[in-house]
Order: sequence, then C-alpha cells, then structure tokens
Amino acid sequence: MTSDSFGTIAKSIFHSLGENSLKLDRAHSLAVVFLLSVVFLSFVLIYSGVTGKRIRKIPATFAVLFSAGIIYICILASSVGTLVFLPSDTPKHAAELFMNACVSSDERTTSYMYLSDDVLFPAADENDEVGMIYQNALKDSYSYEMVGECELSGTTATQQIRLNSLDLNRPVPDIFDTLHEDLAVLVENSKKSDIYDSEENYRPEVLEKVYKDAAEKVLADPSKYYSSTELTLTLNYIDGEWKVVPDNRLKLALAGFVPSGISASNNIKSEVLGELTYIPKVYTIAENAVAGPKPNTEKYGTTEDPNDILALFDEYPRLIGDKEPFFSPESEFVKKEIQYYADDTILVVTWKEKCLGHFCTFSEVYVADPSQFRRKLSADTFGSSIQKFASELSKETNAVVAMNGDFYRFRGEGMTVYQKKLYRFNPYKLEVCHIDGSGNLKFTYSGELKNAEAAEQYIKDNDINFSVCFGPVLVDNYEPHISDSNYLLGQVNERYSRSALSQRGSCHYLLTALNHGYGCPTATLDELRNIMMSKNVENSYTLDGGQTGEIIMQHKVLNQIDFDTERTVSDILYFVTAIPEDEND
Repeated sequence: MTSDSFGTIAKSIFHSLGENSLKLDRAHSLAVVFLLSVVFLSFVLIYSGVTGKRIRKIPATFAVLFSAGIIYICILASSVGTLVFLPSDTPKHAAELFMNACVSSDERTTSYMYLSDDVLFPAADENDEVGMIYQNALKDSYSYEMVGECELSGTTATQQIRLNSLDLNRPVPDIFDTLHEDLAVLVENSKKSDIYDSEENYRPEVLEKVYKDAAEKVLADPSKYYSSTELTLTLNYIDGEWKVVPDNRLKLALAGFVPSGISASNNIKSEVLGELTYIPKVYTIAENAVAGPKPNTEKYGTTEDPNDILALFDEYPRLIGDKEPFFSPESEFVKKEIQYYADDTILVVTWKEKCLGHFCTFSEVYVADPSQFRRKLSADTFGSSIQKFASELSKETNAVVAMNGDFYRFRGEGMTVYQKKLYRFNPYKLEVCHIDGSGNLKFTYSGELKNAEAAEQYIKDNDINFSVCFGPVLVDNYEPHISDSNYLLGQVNERYSRSALSQRGSCHYLLTALNHGYGCPTATLDELRNIMMSKNVENSYTLDGGQTGEIIMQHKVLNQIDFDTERTVSDILYFVTAIPEDEND
C-alpha cells in the first residue's frame, strides 16, 4: 500500500474519532468519564510516590496512555460501529475495473461483480429486430475516461468520469426522414394492394419492413449520435470490496438516454411513424421505483348513472379489450355515487353495493402494463418499524387506487417477497399469494415450498415481483378453494370485516372491502368466498381485514372502515398510471 493510502486511512481514522466523539450517548459518555478518572488516579499514584515502590515514571505514563487509548477506541466503536477499514483495493481502481467491464462487449457481465445491486443494463426483446439494432449500437458506443482524483470519505468514495454513449433520441429525425423517403419510393413502384389494406391504411408488415430498413441505414454509422456526459460514480466499501452504487444518471446514460429502457424501440417507432398509423407507446414503471407518476386530477370523476360507466368502458377499448367487466348497472347500489379515473394506461371504477346480503365496496381496475400493479412497504424498507396510515402510503406512491396489504409487521409468520427478493420465509401453514411479472395471482399452499432455497427458486422460475401472506385462498382458477377451518389467520368461522384481492384475466382486478352498515352484517370466510364466486373471479385471495381493510382513491378511504378511523399499517397494494406527468393531459 502506498504512503498516500496510509495517509488517507489515517486521516479517515482521526476524522472519524473526532466526529463521533461528539455523538456518544449517555451510557458511553459515563464510561469515558470513568476512564478519565482512572487515568487521573493512575497519574496520581505514579507521581505522588504513595505506592512506596520505585516506578519508572515515563514508561508508566506511556503505558497508561496507550491502555486508555485502546479502551477509549473500544468504547467509541461499541457506540458508533466500525471506525477503521483497510481496503484490499483502491476505490479508483475498482471504478476503473467496473468501467472497463461496462465498455467491453465481451466482459460486460463481469461489471456486476463491482455493483452494489444487479440492475444496470437495459435489455431488448430478442424477437424485436429493430430493438436489437438499437441495443447492439448502444452497447458498442460505450467509452469513458476518468476525470480528476478519487475522493474518499470513510467507507464512501466518489470518482468523476466522462461517459460517451449513444443517445437514442438523436437518430430519430434521420430515421423519420429516411423512412418517408423509402416509403415514397416503395409506393411508387408497388401495387396499391401490396401497400394498403381495404381501408386505405398502410399494411403493418410494410411499415415494419420500411422502419427496420431505415433504422439499419441510419445506425450503420452511429458515432455522430454519441453524447458525452459528466457523471459521479459513488462507491461503497461492502464486505471487503469497493462496490459501485449506480445512480439514475448513470443508468439513463447506459440506457441511451431513453427512460423507458426496454420499451425504446416501440416508443421510437411511435414517434417515427407519426400519423401513418397509430402505435401506442409502451409505458412501464421500473421495478425498483418507489412511486408512480402523478395522475391527472382532472381525469377523476363521479357519476350517479351506471350507464355513464358503460360508456366509459367503450372509450378505452385498448384497456378493456374483450374482458367482461365486474361492474354491472343491475347491481343493488347502496350509494348512487360512483367514482372513477381513466387515462390510456389505467381505468378504475369504485362503487358500493349490497351483494348476497352484505355491504361491499368494490373497485374494478384495468391497467395497460403489469408494472402498474405494485406493493409499498413503509419507509420502502423491509422490516422498518415505521407504520403509517394507508392513505399516507397511497399519497407517497401517487396511487390512483390502493388497498391494504397483509400487514406483515404485525406477525412473525409469513413469506415476504419484495422487488423480486425473498426477505422472510416463515410460512408456517399459511397460503401465499404471489404476483408475477405478468401481473397474475399465483398461489402456493402449506408445505409446497419446503425451505428458503425452494422459495427463491420458485421466485426465479415464476418471475415473482412481490408476495403477500395472509389468506386463505378463496378462488383458484374459477374454482372455490376450501381451507382448513383452523386456518391460522383471519378468524375464518367468525364474522369480521373482510378484504380481498381478485383477478380475472391479464391486468384486470377487483378489490373488495366488506364492512358492516346499511343493515348488513360482516361476514365469515365462506360468505366472502360466495361473494367472490358471484362476481365470477378467476383467482381471489383474502387480505388482512377488520380495521385494516381499506380501499383508497384520491388518498381517501372509500369504504365504511371499522371504528370510523384508520389504523397505521406497514404496507399497501396499489395501482398507478404509467403516463409521465408532463404527458398526461
């Protein structure tokens, strides 16, 4: 190790000692006072001669000071944690290894060795030929240079770099011009029936080919579309190694400055083809995002006429498709007011009705992309002791509609998956609901997952985004599921306020909160199951009920909550719009 490295470490040590000496709690402060008293007494004994023995004063003094210093460092360390680290490598070298791996097509996968997480490079669908053209041009464009010296502060370091990469936004005008030039030539030299369909629209296969050819031509020499960006690499010292913590600017540069990442091909196609044909943009929410875009408040509405909701469904055929709505104008509505929100990526309708003699609040949800169905943990951290009202968590996430989760912090049993990672595996005899990458509900039953390793394999094999653990399962593949009458949670045989999450088809959900009121009792689990079957759900799962059960829209509780007041909780499930705020007009 160089003298500069020793100097840096020594500086870090003394800086930490001085800084943290001011932060001792009462117990550790008393320990320091006691230590100083012992040192003082030792000096008295050494220099007063009261011991009656000859003592070599200078060595004794150094011995006392050395021992006291060691004890003081131990007191300080027990209060604030590790004060000193001895890296096996310099952060600047680790940054160089990371960047070398990033810019090398053959070694790019090794860059993950130097990362604090494993989310970095965008990925294209191998079946998307144009997407692969963009992807390959982007990967070949990376180069970098280090700027200045690495700055070290304790176990954190920063290194300035200049990253060169393809800006996928810049070739769009040239692709647009090339496509229209090629299309004009093709129309002139082809039969009309080969170019247009019976409604005088361009045939999709024609546009696909012309678009692909234009992208290949323009990106044959992509260097003129490169951009240079000044970035700060942050590195943390973790488990004996320096690890890069990629921030959003680094991820954006590596993604070609297109926030949508894997959706870049489709979005560029939408811009290039313009008015030639309607190609909807694909909007997705990043897996590790803690909130969605803010919804447009002007797109919320209320009506007392159920036929207005049927007309609303007709306005969004791309969301509804051939899915049969849960909402019916023939329902026995308790209140006439029906609330809704609708944009091109999400449609939500919430109403109250008497169903099989019970008072229910239902919220029907359609989303364009599975990433719009999400889970929120309080403080965005598993195991946090912070609990908040569900309406607060809804506001933090920009939820269009939200409901309670499983309140995982209230009990020790359960299985928790969050952002594809297993955080707790203690399922006991509980039935678990998993939400996969397609937004579908999948269930595992008692004893099916034998251990944490089997659970992690299940998460990987089934592309599980997150899981909730309360239960039991109510409906599985349109069939009623009858659980053990001694099921651990939810007092299945007694009457309680209930909540349930249900699904029918891809990206189509029904949220349910069942409460007392309007002359209706609360329900047993069997009665809740009957209600879900009457709604013809494909899959349905029980969530925490009682005072915890809530449906929230515009960050307000819509159901008749127990005791007329919210209870603080550890988590919610929620749905968001995927349209960026500046585009959602």
